[in-house]
Amino acid sequence: MLTFHSTPPLALYIHIPWCARKCPYCDFNSHEARGPLPEPAYVDALLADVEQDLPRTGGRCIDSVFIGGGTPSLFSAESLERLLSGLRTRLSLRPDLEITLEANPGAVEHGRFAEFREIGVNRLSIGVQSFNNAHLQALGRIHDRRATFTAAEAAHAAGLDNFNLDLMFGLPGQTVEQAQADIANAIALQPAHLSYYQL
Repeated sequence: MLTFHSTPPLALYIHIPWCARKCPYCDFNSHEARGPLPEPAYVDALLADVEQDLPRTGGRCIDSVFIGGGTPSLFSAESLERLLSGLRTRLSLRPDLEITLEANPGAVEHGRFAEFREIGVNRLSIGVQSFNNAHLQALGRIHDRRATFTAAEAAHAAGLDNFNLDLMFGLPGQTVEQAQADIANAIALQPAHLSYYQL
């Protein structure tokens, strides 16, 4: 039997399901944004969910928050700030809490990275998938390789050096050399973390 001498902390995942465009390979709960996003109503619903689940936390501390999707960086900094403020008033958050926000290189004005940092986001997860424009087009992505370099530069400029890059392998027609080139390009951008997924 597993015995804890102290209660383990919790990690919180928050899902924002809208994207600029739904990628054909994606099997996550995500939907193409058609018109203005219902940001105030959705933040209200998320905080109501947190309220309902409070008894299950047992008062445990939250040591990380991951805001995924979808493309949650489509939400305004104001809406995300209201979400984070609502979490702080309802939950016990560790002072050095890691707060990650997913971003698509082609779906965010990179000047907003600084705004996200100001509201408490201290880690980005950028969905690169590939540095090969032909592969990106085949995957239905809305960005090209240049947009990825721009996003990484913007993250560094905003002081968000703690960022992750998502890459994929096993892409249709991808050679070993192309996969190795993707990894080399990613490492050159100096991410703190690199995730590598099979299609």
